[in-house]
Amino acid sequence: MQIQRTIQVLDEPRLVIDLPLSFVNQRIEILVITLDDSDSAHSRKRRTPPPKLAGRVQELGDVMSSAPPEDWGHHE
Repeated sequence: MQIQRTIQVLDEPRLVIDLPLSFVNQRIEILVITLDDSDSAHSRKRRTPPPKLAGRVQELGDVMSSAPPEDWGHHE
């Protein structure tokens, strides 16, 4: 499988995409998806704990060993 990804800003309802020669005589799938810039990772605010909790939490030991690896999403 080959993938060609391009992000374009359209100023008309027509889009022309040049593809590599290796795509010729192949079945291809075309997906057109609008990107919502307000949903990008750069615009998301980082979550912070409430000020009342600041300095009140202590990490005691290895938090990863407090539950089986499967619970953390790690499968060794």
